[in-house]
Amino acid sequence: MATWNHVLDAIERHLDFPRSRSTGIARRLQEAGILPSGAPGVAPELDEDNVLDLVVALASDTELHTAVDAVRAYHAMTPGSVNLDGAPQSIPNAPIAVAILVEDARTGVAEARKSQVAVSCNCRAVAIHRPDGSVSRFSQPGAHCAHWQSNGHHKSVTINVAAVAGIIDALFGKVVA
Repeated sequence: MATWNHVLDAIERHLDFPRSRSTGIARRLQEAGILPSGAPGVAPELDEDNVLDLVVALASDTELHTAVDAVRAYHAMTPGSVNLDGAPQSIPNAPIAVAILVEDARTGVAEARKSQVAVSCNCRAVAIHRPDGSVSRFSQPGAHCAHWQSNGHHKSVTINVAAVAGIIDALFGKVVA
């Protein structure tokens, strides 16, 4: 587990998201029950999934009041926007796919370390770009996932998986392959 301050410091150091913004977003996620709350006089402790949720919320470059919706949408994203009702549990949604990719990067898988995650700021979608040129797109079930959907100019924030793996390593220790 990692303390609130260590997480915010690691995110600023590895991804350059300003701590002032990270603090506000994290507080909103905490108020919504997405991130844990600490006890009186005890700082909350975050796990790896909590850190990834915070990173995605920051990358979505959303307004403060819509950060909770952005993370909830991220948790509902499926590969190719398919409906997974009745599908095998082995089909990963966006958070699981990103967590697996980061874990692979932490263990030294070169392809994973060179991959990037693009988080759409205009629509609820995530794309994993691998060094071989392949792209795995995740969006909410029923959305057209073949391209970003936006009204006008599209904006996305791309995060290097190696940087996210660096955050997790700094907070939870290096993984020995």
